[in-house]
Amino acid sequence: MAARTPRRAIYITSGPVNFLRFVALVGVLVFVHELGHFLAARLFGVKVLQFSLGFGPRIFGVRWRGTEYRIGLLPLGGFVKMLGEDPDDPVPTADATKAFAAQSVLRRTLIVLAGPLMSLAFPLLLYFMVALGHRTLTPPIIGTVVPGHPADGKLQPGDRVLSINGREVFSFQGIREQIASSPGRPMRMRIERSGQPVEVTITPLSVKLDQPLDVVEFAGRAGIAAGFALPVIAVRDARSPGAVAGLRTFDLVLSYAGRPLSRAVELERLLAVSRGSSVPVAFVRPVAINAALGGLCDLEVFDPGLSMLTPEAGDGDVPSRTGIESTDLYVADVPAGSPEYAMGLRRGDRILAVDGVAPPSWEALREALLDDPNRTHSISFRRDGREVAGAFRVAREEFTDEFGQRFRRPVAPLEPPIENPHLFSGAARAAVRETAHALGFLSLAIWRVVQGRVPASSVGGPIAIYDASASTAGEGVAGFLRLMALISINLGLLNLLPVPTLDGGHLLFYGAEAVRRRPLTLRTRRLASLAGLVVLLALMGLAVKNDLTRRFDRARVVSDVR
Repeated sequence: MAARTPRRAIYITSGPVNFLRFVALVGVLVFVHELGHFLAARLFGVKVLQFSLGFGPRIFGVRWRGTEYRIGLLPLGGFVKMLGEDPDDPVPTADATKAFAAQSVLRRTLIVLAGPLMSLAFPLLLYFMVALGHRTLTPPIIGTVVPGHPADGKLQPGDRVLSINGREVFSFQGIREQIASSPGRPMRMRIERSGQPVEVTITPLSVKLDQPLDVVEFAGRAGIAAGFALPVIAVRDARSPGAVAGLRTFDLVLSYAGRPLSRAVELERLLAVSRGSSVPVAFVRPVAINAALGGLCDLEVFDPGLSMLTPEAGDGDVPSRTGIESTDLYVADVPAGSPEYAMGLRRGDRILAVDGVAPPSWEALREALLDDPNRTHSISFRRDGREVAGAFRVAREEFTDEFGQRFRRPVAPLEPPIENPHLFSGAARAAVRETAHALGFLSLAIWRVVQGRVPASSVGGPIAIYDASASTAGEGVAGFLRLMALISINLGLLNLLPVPTLDGGHLLFYGAEAVRRRPLTLRTRRLASLAGLVVLLALMGLAVKNDLTRRFDRARVVSDVR
């Protein structure tokens, strides 16, 4: 029979900030993991002596049906101690068949495997609970169509999508998911436009997505969004009717001829039929205040205004009759010191061509630049009615906001949300999808660390997880549950690593026993366990060192800013 050295599941946790959230996070994950071992042991008739949350001295405990349920002083993990698990423990003759060591290799394997499997399955419940919070959905109504993309000329703002390839669509999220999963493949879309059914066929672009860990994916893009563009205008030149009326590029129109506006498409329709007569236009204009609040930040405030616009008569298009057009290809901001700024590009300039090609939209321009970021690009743009040319190379920057700063911007108007018609079934599908994605990503991350393709400095430990717990405070219950799901999967995978003293190490012992038809010697197992303990302590030391380095680096950045 095989003797088994005491098993301890390792749970990396962290410091003093947000202590209650930390205790809840770790406590639940430890309980779930050890519950897997406990239930499997009970299922096979193995006597459980202790079920402990935490290590070290007992601070609370009760005994029930032969098992001591206890809470340890150090909330860094937990364990389930079974009869006969330690070869040095005495086993009463009456309980000989209930000892862990007396069980078959298969049963011992299942008992040990149950903990990690429970950690890997628990996120299904967590993600399901998160998805249940999505009681309302964005309706399947097209808000914005990007020029130059597959949907241009086929879909229009206000179209309601009824089905895609014969499958009914209930939300804009459903549209986005089907487009993303169909790169380069035609999609038959049945839509409702002005009360009439219309059928169109769209073939989404196949877009290459560079994901973390050197993963490359391809997703479909059709050039649509749920949000309707705000009625922000651009004024072509100083001689146009819009400029004469006192309107300027980036003005946000609030009303036209007394009609309140919230969408660019509404303004476009009114301008299309407005000819000859003067019309009152109410707007607000962003005004920059640099170094506001004693130099603490830069601000933009909105200055209200009212003007009288007189569109030209005739059959010309809206931009030629009013001087007003979309801001899509107008530059809103050029950071000082950037290649574009050095070239001469400024706020309010209108992009005419890049590398000799007129981009149909800002999105198309961005995609073209990102497709070939290493070359020098020629660009022409319009400023104050004259054309200017230059050249630049896209700057490659990677940065992380150490302060968790969040910025709020005007939000494009959406259709009112609708009730989720498939709340429970949709939540179940979302839970499976999210869990599978997280499992694949974290498995790859661990493999990349083993390969050496991810630097050891990226390994996080106690403080990192604690900081992550604190960072979810502003995301409510959903953010906390998502974090718990990720850490649960991480714990399950780490405990499956073939390192003695972890569950994976014991599974390795049982695999060798099954092949050899006899267990490894006690001395071999103890030496392997000692080596595994050294490895774990080294990894934990590395993780803590990385955590402290990151914490000190953040403190140094804050000090420099002050």
